[in-house]
Amino acid sequence: MMGLLSLLCGCEHRPSLVEQRKAEIRRNDSLELVQALRDLAAADSVATFRELDVKDLKEQFVFEKQEKYQTVGYYVLPGYQGDKSRFTFFPEVEESGKLLLVSIDKKRRYAFMEIDLDEEDYMAQLPANLTAAQRNDIHRCYALAKAMHDFDAAKKQQEKMLLKLHFYEEKMERTH
Repeated sequence: MMGLLSLLCGCEHRPSLVEQRKAEIRRNDSLELVQALRDLAAADSVATFRELDVKDLKEQFVFEKQEKYQTVGYYVLPGYQGDKSRFTFFPEVEESGKLLLVSIDKKRRYAFMEIDLDEEDYMAQLPANLTAAQRNDIHRCYALAKAMHDFDAAKKQQEKMLLKLHFYEEKMERTH
């Protein structure tokens, strides 16, 4: 009777199907692990190149931070270095990578405008009354801010790929 029941429901085949499924999962995990290694290598490469871009661009700027008054430092072009009271406008890049346009009115009040680095046409965000030299300075600051932004994104991608790699390594250890 038991033989007939197992024949009708196919129970004697289930253990081999389960083992086949486990082998298939291990094979897929192995492929995912290999892909995670490739993705991590690519992310490492991108992060390295982005880091070099940032380093090269930072050499064109002066880092300013008054420890006594500021919690955040700024990268400014050499022409804007030092006392800002002689300017009515200047661009700067916050050490976090934000591009800021700073306007100073006649009463010496500062106004800050942050430029969206994800916007394709960042120049459209600029005030219309800027000179060609000011636009050029903003473009140079944009290049640094964008490189810093891209480097941060590359580091996040690198971390994500590292987590994925660890996930599949641990999963492979548990299933073997």
